[in-house]
Amino acid sequence: MNQVIESVFKHIDVAVTSLIDICDQLSEQDLALTPIEGKRSVGELLSHLSLICRADVYISEGATEDEMTMFYEMNHPRTLSEIKQSLTDNRMYLYQRYRQFNTEELLRVTESYWGASYSRLEWLLEMMGHIYHHRGQLYTMLTLEGIEPGVVLFA
Repeated sequence: MNQVIESVFKHIDVAVTSLIDICDQLSEQDLALTPIEGKRSVGELLSHLSLICRADVYISEGATEDEMTMFYEMNHPRTLSEIKQSLTDNRMYLYQRYRQFNTEELLRVTESYWGASYSRLEWLLEMMGHIYHHRGQLYTMLTLEGIEPGVVLFA
């Protein structure tokens, strides 16, 4: 099972590395861009992306909606430097947490506050999908603003 987990981590590494590379190509002013009216700004989306690895672990471990609201209120990276640090720190949190689980624990089903039930392994796959989903949104938002990030999206 360790090999499966490490394979998922490899793909998360690609996504997080590309997000850090995108941050390195942006200015602080770019964080205010909102190419789609009524949607998140580039900075808000990057902030959200930077928290996924930790927030989704909490959700998968049964955090309540109120606990998650508090988490997001207390963790809101705003600058490119804070976002990059949050991406790195929260990825490591996810890895350390998941490397503790044995096969039985990885197959144990847990439930989110909205009623989604998955094994921890399935939650990990959801986390990977969540990151890639929002990374795609970010890439689209930037291209709509005429910014073509020069990054490797898949390795």
